[in-house]
Amino acid sequence: MNNQNCQKCKKIFEINGEDKNYYEMMKVPFPTFCPECRFQRRLTFRNDRTLYKRACEICKKEVISVYRPNGGVKIACQSCWWGDDFDTTAYGRDYDFSKSFFEQFKELLKDTPLIANFVVDESRMINSPYNNMVLDLKNCYMMFDSDFNEDCAYGSETENSLTCLDTTLIKKSEMCYECVNMTNCYRAFYSVDCENSNDIKFCRDCNGCTDCFGSVNLRNKSYYIFNEPYGNKAAYDEKLKEFDLSSRKNFEEIQHKIETLWNQGITKYMHEKQNSNSSGDYIYNSKNVTDSWLIYEGWNVRYSQYCVGPHVKDTYDFTQFGNNVERFYEVMQGGNGGSNVRFSWWPVNENTKVDYSMHVMTSHDLFGCVGLRGKSYCILNKQYTKEEYEDLREKIINQMQTMPYVDQNGHEYFFGEFFPSELSPFAYNETTANEFFPLNKEEAIKNGFSWYDREERTYKPTITAELIPDNFSEIPDSITSEVLECVNSKKGFDDCTTAFRVIANEINFYSRFNLPLPNKCPNCRHRARLQKRTMPRFHTIQCAQCQKDIFTAYKENTPNLYCKECYLGAVV
Repeated sequence: MNNQNCQKCKKIFEINGEDKNYYEMMKVPFPTFCPECRFQRRLTFRNDRTLYKRACEICKKEVISVYRPNGGVKIACQSCWWGDDFDTTAYGRDYDFSKSFFEQFKELLKDTPLIANFVVDESRMINSPYNNMVLDLKNCYMMFDSDFNEDCAYGSETENSLTCLDTTLIKKSEMCYECVNMTNCYRAFYSVDCENSNDIKFCRDCNGCTDCFGSVNLRNKSYYIFNEPYGNKAAYDEKLKEFDLSSRKNFEEIQHKIETLWNQGITKYMHEKQNSNSSGDYIYNSKNVTDSWLIYEGWNVRYSQYCVGPHVKDTYDFTQFGNNVERFYEVMQGGNGGSNVRFSWWPVNENTKVDYSMHVMTSHDLFGCVGLRGKSYCILNKQYTKEEYEDLREKIINQMQTMPYVDQNGHEYFFGEFFPSELSPFAYNETTANEFFPLNKEEAIKNGFSWYDREERTYKPTITAELIPDNFSEIPDSITSEVLECVNSKKGFDDCTTAFRVIANEINFYSRFNLPLPNKCPNCRHRARLQKRTMPRFHTIQCAQCQKDIFTAYKENTPNLYCKECYLGAVV
């Protein structure tokens, strides 16, 4: 066991025997930043929700982009970037040994147009223009990090689902609203951590249930309200009428009772199923996956997150995507096949032996490249022979060990570390880093991150927050033309849009299920849902039942937090 001091946070972190074997296999030195700081740094290159309109550098057409205008990088629209005439070897340059590697890479990144947004294949998107980090959407709006959905809106991490609104971590579900972490559910509302259930409202950790309300830890039950049986559907429906949830005011009044009941229930130490020797949270069908978060079908994985694409093998420090990849190390947004990819951002579609590259695909043997497709033996986007490439690559690696890049806070970046955050085209408050590691402007700048002072939002609401109709029956016919004020508009949240509109599909959904209009903007609704999922920060506490140590992402004050054995014994 080795102890390392993190360059950034100064905390001590361990490198054990398995870690050493992995770093030796990947031919990389030990990291000099702790796992949490490495994760935060990768996230400074992940902008999933902040979108802008700006012009393509090539065709000049206005498009939706994750890169703000005048943000220091060029963009190409999807059509131009994928076009046969787009070849970024035109931006190639010689390597200059008088400068550090990262200085030269920063210059290449500034000159080379980046793909405007992360839509994997625009031809497979149908009537779904305002989305990001997505694939195969139809009639979807404002969906992020989501795939294979139809008629969905305002969701994140939503997969293979139909007609869902305001959802997070949803899989194979239909007609869900304001839900978090649901699988195989139908007509579920305001619920969390449920599976295989239909027609449920305000339920947590319910499985195989139908027609249940305000309940927790139920299994294969029907017609339960606040964990009490009501015998039959007629009695159940009659009782629900008393709550009149078409009124937002009634909903807010009953919410406190529901949360109190949820807290009286039992919470399993992690979300997991069919794993072997695995730790973290939201881990499924995996073996030897440790210290990780949201992994499907992983094998020998550590310090990784958002791997919703299955079959990720022999991988450390990998954030987002997957799908038949192996030996990925310090990678941000990569997948669809590939192996032996290190320190790279958005290497997709069968890349092999790629280091320090961004937005490359179907390539092999690249070092320090941007935007290449179907290329090999390139350094800083310049083509070399195999022998020339291997010789120059070795010299650059040696130089990176003797001439590290030093950021404004004095942290040194040798070969083996992911890109410094100073190279990110995004400001800290545009990225997912601010979601998992929230900082204000002063704190971000002190920590060496950039900050974007957004233009003042001067929307003029036509309906103020206090006048948003309480009941669906009060909604005017003109509602899709109105501008609604967010109830949080004056609270100073950096991501609050202060005002918002509702779309026709949304209104149809509320009408169908007799739901009140939201009074928060989509960003504020998203932020509220995040409070109902765990974060990838782990610690050891004791099981509330047997006092055995458990490794969990739940906070220490979580009531009735049980280890797996005690949970299975109590929830039947």
